[in-house]
Amino acid sequence: MFDTLYDANAGLDRGIQFGDGHFTTLVFKHGQPQLWSYHKRRLLVTSERLGMRLGDACFNDIAQAVFKACEKQQNGVMKVIVTRGNSQQGYRLPEQAAPNWYLTTSPLPTRFNSSCHVGFADMQLGEQPLLAGLKTLNRLEQVMLHKERAERGFDDLIVCSSTGYVIEAIQGNLFWRRHDRWFTPKLERCGIAGILRQAILDQGLLPSVSIVEEELTDLTDINAMLIVNSVRGVIPVSQIHDKVIDNTIPADLKAFTDETCA
Repeated sequence: MFDTLYDANAGLDRGIQFGDGHFTTLVFKHGQPQLWSYHKRRLLVTSERLGMRLGDACFNDIAQAVFKACEKQQNGVMKVIVTRGNSQQGYRLPEQAAPNWYLTTSPLPTRFNSSCHVGFADMQLGEQPLLAGLKTLNRLEQVMLHKERAERGFDDLIVCSSTGYVIEAIQGNLFWRRHDRWFTPKLERCGIAGILRQAILDQGLLPSVSIVEEELTDLTDINAMLIVNSVRGVIPVSQIHDKVIDNTIPADLKAFTDETCA
């Protein structure tokens, strides 16, 4: 005997059915959401690119809930999920569906290692330019990559696209230094355009960053590498497989280290 979870008359959230939605995860401290303007832009731009009807009234409700939750809990991590809404069976887009949104909070994470040892992932990311850069609910690739990471015993893995270009780490975006220049991957094929990555680029917090397409073999002569995301902050890589590299955090990024973000 099975319990009925699906009501054909009411429909079911398309985020559950098809991963038809997106999300953002932010840190809040002292009652204030960090980098909120970037998270706001992500929610609005992603909704627009996916063709979701996230109107002003709905977004204002989300924003009010975000600030109310921050004031109540003061410090923590918040996840905001937006889906296309409910529909009955089938992929066809519902004509009148209104977006659903969800907000959860959790404590700040425990401190990550001061630096990390990474390897190269065997699994690759599928390329879909239409969705490249977006943080959609379809994250099965990251789930399976975490499984690979755990089995291989690394702190994180550097992940490539199916055509062999370096894209990101499992837990954040990448920056690397070669001599005195910094680089970060293009994200036009796949990958997530992270909030902290964008803030670093917009604010010029690293000197002379070039956005490039490089393969794993191009990383053999790098001097340093950083993994960045808006929750964990800036995590320096100390070792790539057997190669030890400089794990010093640049001065202008110390405000985003895990020690201060978490």
